Amino acid sequence: MKYFKSTLILLLFGCSFSSCKKITDLQKDPAAVYNPAPKLLFTGILMRSYDAPWSEDHRHNQYMTQNEAYYAGQPYGWTTGSFETPYGILRDVYRMEIEAAKTPELSAAYMTMAKFFKAYFFARTTEMFGDIPLTEALQGESAGNFAPKYNTQLEVYQQVLSWLEEANDELANLKEKGNTLDGDFFYNGKPEQWQKLVNSFKLRVLISLSKRADDSPALRVKERFAEVLANPTKYPLILENRDNFQLLYNNINTYPLWPTDGVIIKKDVRNTLGATYLNILKTLQDPRLLIQALPASAMPSDPTRPFDAYNGGKTGDLQSTLLKQAADGQLSMINFDYWLASPSGVPSIQLGASEVQFALAEGINRGWANGDAAVRFQSGISQSMLFYGVSQDKINLFLQANPYKGNNAEGLKQILTQKYVAFFENSGKQAFFEQRRTGVPVFHIGPSNANNNQIPKRWAYPKTEYSTNETYLKEALQRQFNGSDTQNDIIWLIK
Repeated sequence: MKYFKSTLILLLFGCSFSSCKKITDLQKDPAAVYNPAPKLLFTGILMRSYDAPWSEDHRHNQYMTQNEAYYAGQPYGWTTGSFETPYGILRDVYRMEIEAAKTPELSAAYMTMAKFFKAYFFARTTEMFGDIPLTEALQGESAGNFAPKYNTQLEVYQQVLSWLEEANDELANLKEKGNTLDGDFFYNGKPEQWQKLVNSFKLRVLISLSKRADDSPALRVKERFAEVLANPTKYPLILENRDNFQLLYNNINTYPLWPTDGVIIKKDVRNTLGATYLNILKTLQDPRLLIQALPASAMPSDPTRPFDAYNGGKTGDLQSTLLKQAADGQLSMINFDYWLASPSGVPSIQLGASEVQFALAEGINRGWANGDAAVRFQSGISQSMLFYGVSQDKINLFLQANPYKGNNAEGLKQILTQKYVAFFENSGKQAFFEQRRTGVPVFHIGPSNANNNQIPKRWAYPKTEYSTNETYLKEALQRQFNGSDTQNDIIWLIK
């Protein structure tokens, strides 16, 4: 008994100093971070905010072909997509917003960036699927809502454009106050650079809504476009490559093509340029082709006609056909000396000056605002060529040989074609979304197509939605596609 009393006294004495922890505290993972600093969350979001080049996306953009049957080719055989990546990132965005709100004066910049990234990732998600959860999304922890309603695309874009407007105004204020964003490896914390990106992304969104510009007054597509163009002080844009939203690779985060052993083999018959892309440059005798690619080794070589030696593989052909053509020297490979000059490779543009200039040219061509579409068209080409190191003399010669054809259908086709060219190995799925919206360029379909000779128009909803959110999913499907859910259904955005 005496021993028991002594032990009890020691335990109570120990608790008084260590403040005996609750069971819930003991259950917490000691390695986890429960109250992360907004700047740490911001850096983490940035690390997941870019699309790498040389991916499956770019094969479906018909820039490249994958000729080896061991690897996935370009059959357009996808069905469902995933919510995991976009909503996973958005979960961190919402968390950054919550943590920043605890110290609003010190963390105002991160609350603003939360608005931009919500707009960025919700827009990207709705482009893939159609209607998506937004207003009730990510309320599982805060409200116990694990089955959110789906918002219509109209509602999604209304909210996206509202967030972007607010972010622009707030970034202007942050710039005036001299605030910076710690943890920013894209723009080194400069609010003025992020403000240009916010408005440039707004232009991307407005252009993507071109089919809804006349029947959705709530979005004010044409009016918003005209406001941006008319007031460059309030709405600064990315107009030169130095402001590009792009990832710079280095010796640690090496370029995706850089081999792990550092030994570059300058031959790869498995990956060759796609004919859809190459034929545009070959026909126009575009100097970018001579930088990006190598002549096909078996093609006739004539120094006076250098473009004749380039040839691309047709995306729709069987991989066995493409592999034989490549092995026989009939197809052009990438220029290894350009793309792999160092582990840093080439910057990966996510949203760049050429895209913005072409967006401005397109809006003017469509009559949304006053301006000189020819100047914007030429500037878009120039910025893209400068990115590849094309000399100004060669740029001038190309522009003289390919003048803008005016604010008409032919001029619009020129703009859209050059925009597609500028997206080469940049901006993820953006070239696919643009082609889906406009039909420019015409995508090749052939025997390798696994989608009944069709290019898909969307991604079907994740299978998990049928087990976790069936009621609201089926409501959204009925509203959009009369209950269908396939990769060939036409979303509101492009009807």
